[in-house]
Amino acid sequence: MNYILLLLNLITTTIFSIIPNTNPDIEIIYPRDNATINAPSTFIIGNTHPNASLKINGKKVKVYPNGGFVQVVKLKEGNNSIKFNSKYKKKSDKVVYTLIVPGHEKTIPKTPLKIDESSIQPNKNLSLLTGDTIIVKFKGSTGNKASFAIGKRKEIPMIELPPKYTRTVPAFGKSYKTSKKPLKGFYKGSYKLQPGDIFYKTPITIKLASNKKAITKVINSRLTTLSTKVPKVARVIKDKAIVRTLPGGSRLTPLPKGVRLQIIRIKGNDYKFKMSNSMEGWIAKKDIRMLPYGTPAPTSIIRLINVKSYKNKVIVEFPLTEKLPFKIDQLPGPQMNVNIFGAVANIDVYQYNPDDDLIKEIKWVQVSKNHFKTIIIPKTKQFWGYDYYYKGNNLILELKKKPLINFEFPLKGKVITIDPGHGGNELGAVGPTGVPEKEVNLFISKFIKEELEKRGAKVIMTRRSNTKDVGLYRRVKIANNYNTDVLLSIHNNALPDGRDPYKDHGASTYYYHSQSLPLAKSIQKSLVDELKLKDFGVFWSSLVLTRPYEYLAVLIEIAFMINPEEYMLLTDKEFQKKSAIAICDGLENFYKSQANDKSKQASDL
Repeated sequence: MNYILLLLNLITTTIFSIIPNTNPDIEIIYPRDNATINAPSTFIIGNTHPNASLKINGKKVKVYPNGGFVQVVKLKEGNNSIKFNSKYKKKSDKVVYTLIVPGHEKTIPKTPLKIDESSIQPNKNLSLLTGDTIIVKFKGSTGNKASFAIGKRKEIPMIELPPKYTRTVPAFGKSYKTSKKPLKGFYKGSYKLQPGDIFYKTPITIKLASNKKAITKVINSRLTTLSTKVPKVARVIKDKAIVRTLPGGSRLTPLPKGVRLQIIRIKGNDYKFKMSNSMEGWIAKKDIRMLPYGTPAPTSIIRLINVKSYKNKVIVEFPLTEKLPFKIDQLPGPQMNVNIFGAVANIDVYQYNPDDDLIKEIKWVQVSKNHFKTIIIPKTKQFWGYDYYYKGNNLILELKKKPLINFEFPLKGKVITIDPGHGGNELGAVGPTGVPEKEVNLFISKFIKEELEKRGAKVIMTRRSNTKDVGLYRRVKIANNYNTDVLLSIHNNALPDGRDPYKDHGASTYYYHSQSLPLAKSIQKSLVDELKLKDFGVFWSSLVLTRPYEYLAVLIEIAFMINPEEYMLLTDKEFQKKSAIAICDGLENFYKSQANDKSKQASDL
């Protein structure tokens, strides 16, 4: 038995130990040969003999003690030949890679006339209300005249937009130009639907014309006008259905099953619904069911707000006559706004509950004739988690009370879920010597578990091995099942092509709901101070593991797998332990900062 434990400990201690190549063989971890790179540069990650002399395209490259190397190389449009040459004593290894940078988007010459069919918008069927505006865009031969027509309606002129430069999608808030040449030939036009317009699956035709010739194209979009006299109403058929600001856009509060929506626009399989006069949302067709023609638009009068206080939570109840759409926002202060759409207030009095030690003040505002907003201001420094649902037609908001915190033992009794990022077939980022992020994450997570348990916390792990796949939403469900106080998702970072791992590296922490920001800042400070890492920053980010609202949730990127110095640290057992302690210290410091005073309070000890 003791021998087995000793063997397991030896394996744990040496799993990340790098056995240097006896030959200067070159192993390229990233990118693969013949890869397509949509950026003006990339970084080469790989390993060779630790004492080898390595050159990439004739330039000497630093090889680290573990044999790893990372080198940024600039790329040009087309095929790029990357030549590796590694020498150690009398032996050498040569490797040649090809990396492909796609050609930049180019202006289509004035003649012959041509329309780029892949650029045409809209490209999905549309259903619009009178007063809505349809926008038509396409790319074609520059310097000509463009127009579009809906059915047999008169042609509507389009303008050629000013020249632009193509850009990549920003990463970590940064972007860059991908071409110095101006890009021309983009045409745009619009039409506002008039009261007399009646369309039903009507085709849209675009036209591009020179002085001598014209070409036309019937696009893959059909237009239908919706009746403004009889609203189209749908019911949500999926619990916590995703709602967005626009198709594929930012998320709004997911809606419970049974909520009724007034549909005002249809774009392919995406349905836009009215929230208020100034706000709209989009929901997928699969998440709703249309109700019979003539179903009235959802509306309700709010006559009172009920507040009930329990041991660990406060319930705020909004009695309604039907299930209305709503949006919950957290703001600095702290403050929580509950926006109920289609609701009109008829409230004369609100009585504070003397047993409620969470809510300091509740206010309500009729923002517009169909937008009712409740403002909740807590007595505590922040919110600690919430849930919402409909009970009958009553909207229920459950607010978690601040936990009892003992300043001397702040983590005792707290339920902490540790999520080792990736796992199974999901490797995550891979470092220069081939160690995958999933392994580093799990080792650090196990050290965090040990440290938290020493401090009295109850720890839940979303995974305990590297062999089994655990889906992202399954991880959230595990945390929910154990009435979690805090969810910590443990990761280590990487970068997209076009960035420099020697410039962009260090520790970073991510959050989504405002209630988790103080925790994110506390953990980030602890990582930077205790591990002496560069402060890469605290980020707001809409991630599956940061979006839970029932408890505090943050995602931690301890360091960068693709920075060679940080990678050597991450594969060192002692640094892994230090990382675990730093994270636990950050969590503990956060709880201490939320304690009422430094005395030993009556608590869950």
